[in-house]
Amino acid sequence: MLPKSVSKIIGDLAAADVKDLSISGLQAILSTAAATDDLNALECNTSDPLWNVSIQYLHAQQCFLTTCLIQKASTPDGDDLINLPEQTNFVLAVDRIRQFTLNLYLPKQLRGLTRCDLRLAVQLEPEERIRRLRFCLEAFRRMFETKIIALQSKLENCILDYVAGVFGYSFLCGGSTEQSEQLGELFESFGQFSLEVLFKSLLVIKGTPNLPLEVAKQVHRELLRLTGEAGGFPVLCKTLLCNVPSDETPTWKKSEIIGKIVGSKGHTKKFYRQVLRDCFSFYEVSLFNEGAGKENLAFASTCIECLKQIYLLPPAYEELRSTIKEYFLGRFKELVEPSETLSGTILLERSQLMAALYLNYMAFSGSTCASLNSGILVPYVRVFLELYSMIPKEVEERQYLQTLIVFCLANRERSELESIVEALMFSNEQQELMKYLHPRINLKTVEDSSATYTLQIGPERSSSTDEGSLGPVLVEILKDANRNLLIYDVFVIMLKLFDRVSMNDTSKTILNAEEQDEARCKLFLQKYALIQALMELVNHKQFHSQLYENPAEILTFIRSMLLRTLEKGQTKEDLLEVVLSIFQEYLQRLHTRDDVREIFRLLLRLRDSDWCSTQLKSQIDVICSNSSGTNHGRDNLEVSPYQNALSLCSDSEPYCKVYGTTLMLRLLKERDKETLANKHAILILALNNLRNVESYAFLNSVRLLVALCDCLEAETLEALVKEYQSGENEVDYRLKVGEALVKTVEAVGPIAFRYRELLINCFLNGCGSSPDEFRASSLANLGNVCRILSYQVHHFFYEMFLMIKSVIETDRFLPARRAAILVLSQLVEGMDNLLTFQDYLLAVYRFLKLIVETERDEVTRLQASVALDHLSAKTKDFLDITAQTSRLEKEIRIFGIKEQQAEERRLIKGDSDSILKKLLD
Repeated sequence: MLPKSVSKIIGDLAAADVKDLSISGLQAILSTAAATDDLNALECNTSDPLWNVSIQYLHAQQCFLTTCLIQKASTPDGDDLINLPEQTNFVLAVDRIRQFTLNLYLPKQLRGLTRCDLRLAVQLEPEERIRRLRFCLEAFRRMFETKIIALQSKLENCILDYVAGVFGYSFLCGGSTEQSEQLGELFESFGQFSLEVLFKSLLVIKGTPNLPLEVAKQVHRELLRLTGEAGGFPVLCKTLLCNVPSDETPTWKKSEIIGKIVGSKGHTKKFYRQVLRDCFSFYEVSLFNEGAGKENLAFASTCIECLKQIYLLPPAYEELRSTIKEYFLGRFKELVEPSETLSGTILLERSQLMAALYLNYMAFSGSTCASLNSGILVPYVRVFLELYSMIPKEVEERQYLQTLIVFCLANRERSELESIVEALMFSNEQQELMKYLHPRINLKTVEDSSATYTLQIGPERSSSTDEGSLGPVLVEILKDANRNLLIYDVFVIMLKLFDRVSMNDTSKTILNAEEQDEARCKLFLQKYALIQALMELVNHKQFHSQLYENPAEILTFIRSMLLRTLEKGQTKEDLLEVVLSIFQEYLQRLHTRDDVREIFRLLLRLRDSDWCSTQLKSQIDVICSNSSGTNHGRDNLEVSPYQNALSLCSDSEPYCKVYGTTLMLRLLKERDKETLANKHAILILALNNLRNVESYAFLNSVRLLVALCDCLEAETLEALVKEYQSGENEVDYRLKVGEALVKTVEAVGPIAFRYRELLINCFLNGCGSSPDEFRASSLANLGNVCRILSYQVHHFFYEMFLMIKSVIETDRFLPARRAAILVLSQLVEGMDNLLTFQDYLLAVYRFLKLIVETERDEVTRLQASVALDHLSAKTKDFLDITAQTSRLEKEIRIFGIKEQQAEERRLIKGDSDSILKKLLD
């Protein structure tokens, strides 16, 4: 057939009016072409004119495709070219040919899927219908073998009829083995189409009313096969979730349908693995794509719903669960077990961390339709808390971390929540519940901008192993989240945990004295962290409504503690003091309840017992006396001097804090019973007030800490040391704590000698910290403490000398080097006996000489010279004293010899006189 003739047929068919396209009209178009003889030569021996015309047009369609429309590539690797001017006519003509060929012979259940403008119909025997359908399908299969034609979006109706025809032909054949080979070729031709068009066609067929069951099953299997191929899952989601005006099904319902399709049992492992890969990639694209917002969120929610359904599969599919966990949490494994521990190695940049957190945030709490099981996050809650404490406050990542932590804690059972809170509050290396952020991971800002940072390997963090260091962080997150039910549960758990920790007796299990001291220090830090957390939560006003609405559990705990004390005497006094201090106002406001009255009776019995201390009796008297009157309403409750001072100290205005602190100092000086009973609360309050930026408020807080040392000496110093060493606190606050600690030690005076090990180790540890100002402050504080201790620090001299030497040799911060040499000069000046330091004098002398000769800084050289002068003077004094002592010993020795000889002569003379006298007689 000549190209011109075929081109004329296709052109005339595309240009003809639809109303004129009857059988006669179609024959007229063919008759006008010069190739009528070639067309008549085809197999047109039937008496049906419509079928004869159909055969001729299908042949013309294929001839136009190969001769006029497509230009084959000259090389095997090249792409075929399409004739653009002829493309429009061809697409329109093919769509019209489809209407009187392929569409006309489809099974009646599959008709009406596409639009047909031609009004034609045939009545045939089943065998003839199958034969004609097979002929049409084969003709269109040959056309779709050309990839560029199969991908034409305007041929969607042709593709839909073709796909429907393949399934209809398979149904009409009834699974005949004779047609299996041809059916295989037809199904393989589906690979020529784009997945979007193919999915859309299959879903349209599946939604056809009265579809035969066998066809529905076959279409379903084909849908699953395509979903399990690479890229199939995203196309399925986009096809089902597309906004169709006539479809009123909500998006969440469609997401559930997709989730049930891919998350049901019975698929192959290959299917699940490919779906997970596609789901992960599609989830990331949906979240980070800057396109349509609502549509992308719908796609992301669908991905989460599918992952949720797969995660809920039986234990036999544990591999899939592990894959999901690895995808969401594997990004943080590098922070737990770094593959490279070389200092300076960057593990995560801010963009990477933010992306990982956002992926988890949307998966577990960001979607309103679906979310994954929050139990997946439990092992990494501690890592999230540590990251929250490290990341600058103004960045967005903190909000993601806070939401993840709160969401995880709020969805736990009480028993599981108890284990999590204990693991967060205390460091326990044997506990496998929690992952720990690697102690050498540090946050480093770039170009002095807190918004740009990296997580990299560096020196070990000082707070990585501190007991209770994450307690304040957890409390801060709970208060900001404003989840009162969760706060109540955590509060009760911490209360019971404090009871258990306080009753822990380490002396029965530890024999070594050093281990005993270490255990006591650890126990104190645990108790301090719990007291601080409990006081912070009690002072959170939004939590009070929940606390007063559900008092039964707390009152039962207090009652059981008092009964245990009265019956077995097991509760320690510090536990009772703290608990009664926390719940004093709570008990007074609930005094009308029967269980509270029972608690008051138990308190009176406890007060009358022989072993109750005077301070505990005073505390019980305050509680019971304030609860015995008749005016106990919240509005009529009389404010005590202590409560008045406490309220003023807690005020946000600096002048109120100062006045309240003055009143509190007066009450401590007067030994007020209620004030002494609440000394732990005053300690927490004083530490919080140290953060005030006003200098006079800060100085009054220091005075309050000094006054507390009269009744709470050890706890005050240890609490200050803990706050100073905590890397979670801001540098400015730690500097203030250091100043307060030195002033407190100075006020304590000579008694501070028994805390010298605690104080010196604290400041030595600070000398190796990363902030420059904090390092210089630690050195200055170390010198002040040594001065206060009258330089009775010879046991720690060599360790201090090595630290000072390291700072001077390696530190680039000039004030730190100056502070270090000043401390060394003061230590040398404070030496009282050179014999005690004889092993270190030569090293100190050589080091000072080296500084004098090589140091560039004039001030450092001057301090080294002063230290050398001190050492020289002390050496001369020591040698002079030694020489005088030697001469004195020599004179004594000589004088002793002369006296002995004179005594001997006297004895000899006496003997001779007695003999002479006897002879004369």
